[in-house]
Amino acid sequence: MSHDLNLILIADGQADGQWQSSNDGLTQLANAMADLYTVDFTAGNVTLTAAQFRSAMTFIPSNLSATRTLTIPAVKRALFIVDNTDAADTINVTKGSTTIAVGPSQIAFLNTDGTTNSLGGAVLEKGAITADPYDFGMSFGDTPLTDAVLGRVRIGRAITIPANMTGASGGVAVNPTAAFDIDVLDDGASIGTISVSTAGTVTFTTASGTSKSVAAGSEIRFDAPTVVDATVEGGSFVILATVN
Repeated sequence: MSHDLNLILIADGQADGQWQSSNDGLTQLANAMADLYTVDFTAGNVTLTAAQFRSAMTFIPSNLSATRTLTIPAVKRALFIVDNTDAADTINVTKGSTTIAVGPSQIAFLNTDGTTNSLGGAVLEKGAITADPYDFGMSFGDTPLTDAVLGRVRIGRAITIPANMTGASGGVAVNPTAAFDIDVLDDGASIGTISVSTAGTVTFTTASGTSKSVAAGSEIRFDAPTVVDATVEGGSFVILATVN
């Protein structure tokens, strides 16, 4: 029986050493599925042998001081990973005439069917996974009435509003002559304030200065203050949240 990892197998009729053969084969399989292989680029470009290529799942560089080529052998691999941990230089993974560049701090998930020029896959930027954005807001035109509801937004997904509504923005067309504070409520409970100063500066705060979780289906309401300034007009505000 032949296979791409060239595992040690127990031969027909084998008795002596069969446990050792089994253990060696399992070790090879474990390495191919999970081990790391450090590719030393001190001397320049590197060509992996078939044994080296089969011996690990992930290949990482050492002594990478310039762009180097990593040539892989004619061995089929449904998946192997090149994790370029270097912050400055590129690894060009090559199979025949096909080359895939793995830039500084990038990671490549690659495959080859073992034929001359077969090499494919995807190269990704490493980093933290960011949550999907969920932005919403409200606006008003003329000077609002006392205790008026300035806007309502039905939230379609579970979201988190960051502490003090970081990233939020807004403004008014006509500045108030006294501070104008808009109460932000989640299903009737106050979770923050949007304050507009007489100079038109907008400040966003959340209750206790902490982030706020909002359940899917909740209503965010924006209420005018109990005493409304008679001059403020044309307000618009956007709050940046993320999907949980």
